[in-house]
Amino acid sequence: MFQVSSMRSLSMTAMTMRTMPLLIVNRTGVIGVTLLVAQGRELRIGSLVREPSGTVRFTIDDGYINLGSDRPLVSLSWRGGIEDDTRVRLRSTSDKVMQGGSLPPFFQNMLPEGALRELVEKEFGAGAFDNFDVLARLGEDLPGALIARQEAGIEQAVLRQDKVVALERASSPPIRFSLAGVQLKFSVTNRGSLTIPAQKGDGHLILKTPSPQHALLPEVEWTALKLAEALDIRVAKAELVSSENIEGIPEQYLVGDKRSLVVERFDRGPEGGRIQVEDFAQIVGAVGDQKYTKANETTIMNIVQRFCRDSRGELLESVRRIVVNLMLGNGDAHLKNWSFIYPIGGDVSLTPAYDIVPTFLYGDANMALEFGGTKDPNLINLHKFERAAAALRIEPRVLIGQVMETVKKALDVWPSIIADSPITAEMKNRLLERFQNLPLVNEVARLTK
Repeated sequence: MFQVSSMRSLSMTAMTMRTMPLLIVNRTGVIGVTLLVAQGRELRIGSLVREPSGTVRFTIDDGYINLGSDRPLVSLSWRGGIEDDTRVRLRSTSDKVMQGGSLPPFFQNMLPEGALRELVEKEFGAGAFDNFDVLARLGEDLPGALIARQEAGIEQAVLRQDKVVALERASSPPIRFSLAGVQLKFSVTNRGSLTIPAQKGDGHLILKTPSPQHALLPEVEWTALKLAEALDIRVAKAELVSSENIEGIPEQYLVGDKRSLVVERFDRGPEGGRIQVEDFAQIVGAVGDQKYTKANETTIMNIVQRFCRDSRGELLESVRRIVVNLMLGNGDAHLKNWSFIYPIGGDVSLTPAYDIVPTFLYGDANMALEFGGTKDPNLINLHKFERAAAALRIEPRVLIGQVMETVKKALDVWPSIIADSPITAEMKNRLLERFQNLPLVNEVARLTK
């Protein structure tokens, strides 16, 4: 999970693809939730129970609670300022009970949306199922280090025979992994060629296939990652690959452009290890489209400053990312595209940046989150960052200095990177024109003459 998602214009496309309504299932069931803390060793975290009414309730085990301050971090939403507060949050039901076929927000945000969700739903066939059943099916290969394994009360979902035949003809195994987000992507492994792994949890790479609706989407995202990296942003490692080097993916998902994007999963370690990650939608309890509304850019900076051990360094990293998203026209930097990583025994920090796409190239020019009361990138100026600094109770020069440094470096290095990128000449021109004509960029350029 790797918690990743895609742009709003793509989201609307995926929404039109999904036809199966969410059903409320009255079958009881139990899913055990564990944390993979080391190779072959799991720590019990709690149980998800679906009641006859369809209500889903998550209860955290006393064993995990009683570990005290030594317990491995699973969610910052369950951690208080002191141990007593943490215990209260762990036992609280306010964020752990949901009705109507939904899961508590922490788990709901681990499930795929859009095209990947549609594939999973097709495998269920015509029977009644809900998000609890989806989690049970995908729970052994989730984003991060959690494993959700069914334990009682629900039948193993059986694939419809016609779906089994279709999948066999496509040389593709059933979907048993979850990658949150809307854009179609697959968890894959590289053993001479890229393919869906036979064993659950073996995928250490994410394959993003070409989009029929969005020209050169893999190339555009790869270019954006390179542009961000050039401005000292930690980004997910990625490369473009030819479709000829991909196996086990149905051909209909490789049509159009000749290349796909392969991204290294930062929530997977060597020899099958996993690292816990959590996106900001999970932290604030945002579900669905609330990922665009339940926080703003100042909230992002506040969360980073509050929870990271290196609060200043990670805050400045978040400022660089906000500025880059503005200059690139990334209108989908919502709460699910901001995540923390929690290595066992390590400090909380931002994950490498991911899902950076100049969505303005595809018609979505507004920001995903408000900043200073607006989502219009043309209204963002240095004063917005001054106000954010006041809200964060830090010296304005700290944020302003980072903004100016980031913009100046972009003016120096981006033109040559864009010129050498594998996108069309028209896209290159639009990228250059956008960031060079952005009011924030012009403001910084005037002040640094």
